[in-house]
Amino acid sequence: MSIALEGITWDHPRGRAPLEKSIARYRAERPEVAISWRARSLRDFGELPLEELAERFDLIIFDHPFVGQAAKRKLLVDLTPHIPAEAMAWLDAGAVGPSWRSYHWKGAIYGLPIDAAAQVTAYRPDLMEKAGRHPPATFDQLLRLAQDLRQHGLWVGVPACPIDAVCMVLTLAANLGRPVTTERGIFLEHDFGTALLARLKALVSLSHPDSVRMNPIQMLDLAAGSDEIAYVPYSFGYTNYCRPDAARPLRFTDIVAAGDLACQGTLLGGAGFGVTSRCRHVAEAVRYGLWLCSPDYQRTHYFTDGGQPGMLQAWSDPACDAQSLGFFSSTLRTLGSAYLRPRFAGYVPFFEEAGLKTNAFLRGEGSAESLVDWFNAAFADAVDNA
Repeated sequence: MSIALEGITWDHPRGRAPLEKSIARYRAERPEVAISWRARSLRDFGELPLEELAERFDLIIFDHPFVGQAAKRKLLVDLTPHIPAEAMAWLDAGAVGPSWRSYHWKGAIYGLPIDAAAQVTAYRPDLMEKAGRHPPATFDQLLRLAQDLRQHGLWVGVPACPIDAVCMVLTLAANLGRPVTTERGIFLEHDFGTALLARLKALVSLSHPDSVRMNPIQMLDLAAGSDEIAYVPYSFGYTNYCRPDAARPLRFTDIVAAGDLACQGTLLGGAGFGVTSRCRHVAEAVRYGLWLCSPDYQRTHYFTDGGQPGMLQAWSDPACDAQSLGFFSSTLRTLGSAYLRPRFAGYVPFFEEAGLKTNAFLRGEGSAESLVDWFNAAFADAVDNA
């Protein structure tokens, strides 16, 4: 019997290449299975509702904040009964940080941790050396670095387009010990929130003028493709920028501490492998997903094909680390203590609007006080209507 599986991933070499290159390899083991992958933009990956995609594809690479919505609308298959006990054991023991847990929702599992990421720091060693500066250890040192680099014609860059602007708010809140959760019943306490927003605005005002228009890929492309950006304090990590073939390789490290918690609490990113409710071959789809996520495949083909593994065996593998200029060993502490966003149904629309309002604030519109008031009212309303 012939089996066809169609998948949708995100349009970046990290999201596309390891899946496209897996097709022939999997077909060699399972000749009766034909797999195809299409790609969508990074913006759509983080914001576009899953309903349309779930009606058109069998497999979907998705962002974990969608799990509440997917569960409520029955868009994805609960993988729990389809994962063998042996695989469940290595997933429980071997995923990076909260990546695996991020796809668990109300007793069900809606994704496999194929890719792991969180906000980390990136910098150009050659430009930092040119400026005679060392990576900062504290937020105040970061602000001084942003000022000092201007004397050398260089910039700090902060991805602060709408979605990444609110990601920064969430990261700073968690890193300062007050993570946003539904249990707290409030988005940000008023005085704490206004102070946090003031610090973020101070950083962005000292950063590259295109920061408020850029996402992480655009910022890292600029840092790697020109000699403008020396330091990017908060960006989702990408091993693609520190591979041996990179013309101007970046180094990635744990984030700067905004408070007393070192690198704890940066926003968890990454991507999950899900099976949609339209899929007629669920067992084969899960088999393929587990094959992609297996520790040995992740630390070999998945990484060498351009992917960013979600399994700890790859992150702790000396060969993977050497081939990425120490990316994995230098950021694993941040990943291990990453902050897991709310995932309730209705969170993503709130998140999108919060991004627009945060970005507007960083561009000079409105006050920190009014933004905190909006955050709290809109978040409470989203939770109440979940």
